Amino acid sequence: MGKSFYTFIVIPHASPQLHKLKLPVRTLHLLGGIGILSFFVVVALGFNYAKMAFKAADYDKLQTENTDLKIQKKNLEVVTLKLGEKLSNLESISAKIQTLIENDNLAKRSKLNGPAIGGSKVDYTTAELLRSANLQDGLDLLKGRTAEMESQLSMLEQVAVKRATQLLYTPNIWPVRGAITSHYGNRPDPFSGEAELHLGLDISALYNTQIHAPADGVILYAARKAAYGNLLIIDHGNGLTTRYGHLARPLVKVGQSVKRGDIVGLVGTTGRTTAPHLHYEVRRNDRPINPRTYLPRG
Repeated sequence: MGKSFYTFIVIPHASPQLHKLKLPVRTLHLLGGIGILSFFVVVALGFNYAKMAFKAADYDKLQTENTDLKIQKKNLEVVTLKLGEKLSNLESISAKIQTLIENDNLAKRSKLNGPAIGGSKVDYTTAELLRSANLQDGLDLLKGRTAEMESQLSMLEQVAVKRATQLLYTPNIWPVRGAITSHYGNRPDPFSGEAELHLGLDISALYNTQIHAPADGVILYAARKAAYGNLLIIDHGNGLTTRYGHLARPLVKVGQSVKRGDIVGLVGTTGRTTAPHLHYEVRRNDRPINPRTYLPRG
């Protein structure tokens, strides 16, 4: 049996000549198989290329996300460090303010009531928070502790402002400088020698020595009154008043506001007295108390 052939006639454009191409059937089948195989190879290579392209894109995306996460982690570390420093400063300020308030001798003497003050004994250090398995958890702890400290500082500020205001109206400076010639309490009457209760301090001073207001207040009385002679009374609020007796003359008027250190009168000898001096009283709700309770030593 002879070989089978396919004859292909090729007619070139605008040419009278014909070209014949004679190919065996097997050759055509072989070329067709090679063509089909090549098609599948190209398709497979295309799929592999597309798969590799997608993987490369995913890798680039993951690399970008990883870089972003590193940047976010670094930013969180910086924020955590700054919060830690802020928290340390807040705790230091809080401790100083609380120590000042606790050591306030005036507050201890007058037993002033204020809001309860407390604080956590847990110390969240920055290093411990940075070692946390979850940096965000550490940051949340710092934010919570910072908010707690800010709240505590706000409360301490209110207490400090209240104490400072009360201090302004508390008679804690000497109205005049001089020797105490007669203390508060029982003593012999300087004229009769009989026992009597002395309601203030007699402070020796030269005639016309300036008398200073020991605290802020309002002039309640400025006139002559029996044994006091020329008497001046300053109302400091909260039931607290101070009295100044035997003045040569007052330098203020009733209703006038005065500040600590203002000159309010001059030392004299009016009333029941043997020599120039200031009779100084402190009263709470019009009940005499020892002025030395408020006055600094010396």
